[in-house]
Amino acid sequence: MRRKKGNMDMVLFKKIIEEIADKDKDAEVWMTFYGEALLLRYKLHYMIEYAKKRGLEYVILNTNGMLLNGEMGHMLIDSGLDRLIFSVDGFTKETYEKIRVRGDRDVVFGNIVNFVELMRRRRAKRPMVEVQYSVMEENEHEVEDFKKFWFERGVNVKVREKLTWTGSVEANNLKAGIPRIACPWAMRACGILWTGDMVGCAVDYDGGFIAGNVTNSSIEEVWRGRHRDFRKIHIEHRFDELPRICRTCLDWQAVGAKHFDGRTQNAKPWKELLE
Repeated sequence: MRRKKGNMDMVLFKKIIEEIADKDKDAEVWMTFYGEALLLRYKLHYMIEYAKKRGLEYVILNTNGMLLNGEMGHMLIDSGLDRLIFSVDGFTKETYEKIRVRGDRDVVFGNIVNFVELMRRRRAKRPMVEVQYSVMEENEHEVEDFKKFWFERGVNVKVREKLTWTGSVEANNLKAGIPRIACPWAMRACGILWTGDMVGCAVDYDGGFIAGNVTNSSIEEVWRGRHRDFRKIHIEHRFDELPRICRTCLDWQAVGAKHFDGRTQNAKPWKELLE
């Protein structure tokens, strides 16, 4: 990633939350965009709690799980968080630590198991917990072992197909030259960087296309402005007019993921996994 790293200003965060709450309380609000939110510690509790107090129905958090100790676990439960996704991406220690550089497989697995047990002790209904497996050539041989391990513990599993991440890596499940459709991510996702910049889609991790900035404009103004022009190109299949980062991207073929119920092992929409 080449763009500058940082944390969103609280004034901007509140502005975003308030606008979403005023427009659509049922919108899914993901609290990170390629960052590790547990680094914020107690500030994160306040941010989630603020979003829930404003009436948002689906507040979601991704984490790598390295910092999830007992204190942090209580904090996340108390915050009102609706869905907690652990990005794990490996089953054996060798595979996990090859992909999750500087991560510790045993620490992460232990943290997740402990958090699930904490929820059971507290009889907490939320957050709904998922362990996520993003498939890559390096880990695809371990998917079933990963699922079996977590199913035995009654934990929900999310499996995401291989992506090129806007052309950054190879993904042999995605094919060039096939008839293209409007990118579902571009149509329905509003990604906002910590700076307030709105990007084109959920896999534009580096901000290759900026539709506008929501610091001094509303989300709606940017979404109905340059981002609408961006979506119109997709809808009208004028793909050669797309921003450079989108022109040859294949990730539109693999939008979404499979969600498995940890108790029944059946695949179902994630909202059906909420208690």
